[in-house]
Amino acid sequence: MKLLICLAFFFLSAGAEKARFDNYRLYSVSIENQDQYEAMKYLEEHSDSYDFFEPAILNGEAEILVPPHMYAHFDEISQNLKMKTKLVINNYQSLIDEEEAAIRRRKATAFIDWDSYGTLAEINAWLDEMHVRFSTITNIRTVGTSHEGRPIRSFSISRGSGNRAIIIEANIHSREWISSATATYLINELLTSTDPTIQALSANIDWHIITNANPDGYEFSRTNNRNWRKTRAPVSALCFGVDANRNFGYNWLVRDETGSLGASTTPCSDTFAGATSMSEAETLAIESLFTQYGRSTDLFISFHSYGHYLLHPWGHTRNMPPNNATLLSVGVAFRDALRAVDGINYAVGSSNTVLYAASGTTPDHAYGAHGIPLSYTVEMRGNGVYGNFGFVLPPSLIRPNAIEVVAGLKAMINEAKRLGYLGGP
Repeated sequence: MKLLICLAFFFLSAGAEKARFDNYRLYSVSIENQDQYEAMKYLEEHSDSYDFFEPAILNGEAEILVPPHMYAHFDEISQNLKMKTKLVINNYQSLIDEEEAAIRRRKATAFIDWDSYGTLAEINAWLDEMHVRFSTITNIRTVGTSHEGRPIRSFSISRGSGNRAIIIEANIHSREWISSATATYLINELLTSTDPTIQALSANIDWHIITNANPDGYEFSRTNNRNWRKTRAPVSALCFGVDANRNFGYNWLVRDETGSLGASTTPCSDTFAGATSMSEAETLAIESLFTQYGRSTDLFISFHSYGHYLLHPWGHTRNMPPNNATLLSVGVAFRDALRAVDGINYAVGSSNTVLYAASGTTPDHAYGAHGIPLSYTVEMRGNGVYGNFGFVLPPSLIRPNAIEVVAGLKAMINEAKRLGYLGGP
């Protein structure tokens, strides 16, 4: 976020009205040459008005939220640079209004039902209830405390001793609500499913799941600004928050072969990497989980939205990791099983080559600093044949998204087992 937006958020945090995005348009922009790339990178870093949902990359696409007062400017620069643009969402606020209406309708129903998005308190209450119901095989541990004093909790499932483990982290980016909803759906499946395949995964693997890795940001996205991404610690006189998924220590702010940092050093930027690595309470909480369980963990997954990607290391370099063939084999198994559910096709590969440069990420840190051999980011639904929604995926699509992700996870784990991980031969 840039200067004016940060100023607006500063006053919002002091109790002003909730941010609105009436008639804001989301565009997809094709960046096909160096002039287009340099112009978009300049806007991304310096504009007070544009919000880049996806960063500018040469020979790729960026998704840009354009406010009404910048329509003419955006049209002018698009024409001058001969950029190909596509209108993805005509009025971003209309999606938020529909989402809020669904939340109001569900207030009289169960607090977690995967037909709407829960508050942090509702999610935590549901986790507590599941722990009571399955007290002999579950555990809840506070792995850290956020800047604003909220507990960061991991929910563990273990039905036997000596199991290899899977760690999952969700909602490190505040506005990606579908990630925590899918994490709670997965927990429910692992504890209550009658599917023999899922029962076996629950019995033979230990699971450690952080459903809300950024609780301050999540609540702020619900109460103040639906489009908030970062943590909520003040980082300058005007700006709040660090991108916790750019704050991990492994190759933090290291440039790739093209010169890209894969993060920002500008405090107001949505990808601000922090003044130092591991500066955030949220980052340290996840590190605590890695420190405790990393040696017994074969698979780490970071749940995100959106884009239909399964990404493995590296993000900070275009070079491939030593076990690239294994990472691809496990990833393709995920992709094929997920696609078989509802026809959604995921791209699979390294973060840097398939999507964009990203340094200081959780999967790179899990893989590089803690030796977790299978490490991925899942970028879930947002825009597709089911509609264009960006980060505001309708509640009606929570279950379809979660069902296909769980199907992908089953196949991913089976392939990992076949290759000798997670207790396999």
